[in-house]
Amino acid sequence: MRNSKGFTLVELLVAMSIFIIIMIMAGNAFERVLSTAGQQSRSAQSNFEGVVGLEMLRYDIEHAGYGVATEFNNYTSDIKFKNLGGTADQELVAAANVPLDGFNSTTLNARRAKNIQPIAAGTSTKEVNHTAVANAAGGPDYLVIRSTVSSLDDSARKWSYVNYSTDSSSNNLSEMKLWDYGPNLTSNDRIIAIRDRFIDGKEQKTLLLNGTDGFELSLTASGAMPAGEYFKPTSKEDMVVLYGVRSAADSALRMPYNRTDYYVTRPASGMPTHCNPGTGVLYKSLVSHATGGFDTAYPLLDCIADMQVEFEYDPNDNGMIVPLDPIGLTEKTADDMRLHLKNVRIYILTHEGKMDKSYRYPGDSIHVGNRRNGTSSGRTLSASEMNSLFTSDWRKYRWKIYTMVIRPKNLAQ
Repeated sequence: MRNSKGFTLVELLVAMSIFIIIMIMAGNAFERVLSTAGQQSRSAQSNFEGVVGLEMLRYDIEHAGYGVATEFNNYTSDIKFKNLGGTADQELVAAANVPLDGFNSTTLNARRAKNIQPIAAGTSTKEVNHTAVANAAGGPDYLVIRSTVSSLDDSARKWSYVNYSTDSSSNNLSEMKLWDYGPNLTSNDRIIAIRDRFIDGKEQKTLLLNGTDGFELSLTASGAMPAGEYFKPTSKEDMVVLYGVRSAADSALRMPYNRTDYYVTRPASGMPTHCNPGTGVLYKSLVSHATGGFDTAYPLLDCIADMQVEFEYDPNDNGMIVPLDPIGLTEKTADDMRLHLKNVRIYILTHEGKMDKSYRYPGDSIHVGNRRNGTSSGRTLSASEMNSLFTSDWRKYRWKIYTMVIRPKNLAQ
């Protein structure tokens, strides 16, 4: 006979309780898996963005000074920048726009024709979130790079050289080297010409002018050099190199190179939600040839809390490195930099992924700089300063420092 006995209410309650407990445990485990997966995904994305953005910074520092003259031909006074933006003889116009709160970027303007610094730097008096500096060492640093290739314009990647001709008044197409592979300079490019010589063992790069103050060279429609001798070698010993600066479709050249500024600030809107509310964005901005202000800023890396810049300087070329802060470097002449600047060290404080409530940052302070040089390098943010700048939840972020040691390859070291 079949047993028709059922379950008691107690048995059902026990079974249901066990089932609910198992489901809760499984749900909690799944929630932790999702949280970890999201954190790891965001961390991987942060690392990828860091590689791409910092590679652009590395490239510009390595090419600092590329296509930048050491002097102007028959011209030793203050630089005469093109008066395209309404203010004469200024590399960067203060009134055009200010990219970084707490720092006047016009203080790093080039002024002397024989002292166009390939690299310059300064320190902000405001933090990334626009508040007053929380540290005696100052706020984030500001970096300026001068070269012809720091622009994203395709013309800035072109170059050539001019062969010596006994008839300098001609505009024979064969005078300028044309490449079998790769882009050639054309009438669609705005170009400068630099005569490269070695005098007493020292390289001399002279920007050639058109007889007045003009430094812009325009090729003919067929791609030939212009008639006349202004932008050509005057002897067989001369080497004249042509550098593309920007497209001819854009305005005339304000300066015979491109100036690129790097800085960290928090935008008024559009900040990624996963970033700590006290962090900002690392930007690359180019000075506009048309206005003397800044063109559109390029965001390179999110969630940046600080950037410190240090320079390795060898004054006697004996391997005894002297670390310089931004002020120390900017006080050096362009010639000093070309001869003695060995490396540029960049320290960028950021965090991986988003806030993780289950994580606790182990340290009580964060040093953004070279630890071997102690407090003289960069700055140390204490726990109270981190709390003030990045809220009381700052320990729930995985803070990390990107350290870059970059050797400028276009100086005369």
